[in-house]
Amino acid sequence: MVDLPKLDFIGFASVLAGIVFLLTGILLVVNTGSTIHDPVNPALMNLMGVVTAIIGLMLLLARDE
Repeated sequence: MVDLPKLDFIGFASVLAGIVFLLTGILLVVNTGSTIHDPVNPALMNLMGVVTAIIGLMLLLARDE
């Protein structure tokens, strides 16, 4: 049998958190375009979305194997 590498809890949590942060950032950027711009600053929302997506990518790349 082939031994597959097992993902421990810390690695699984990092992958899961990375996916959640990445998708949240992408949704923030996409939904900013359809938001009424009176109460919300769209530049700030885009920046928050990009930073959140970058954090998600960093979590996905730095997972513990």
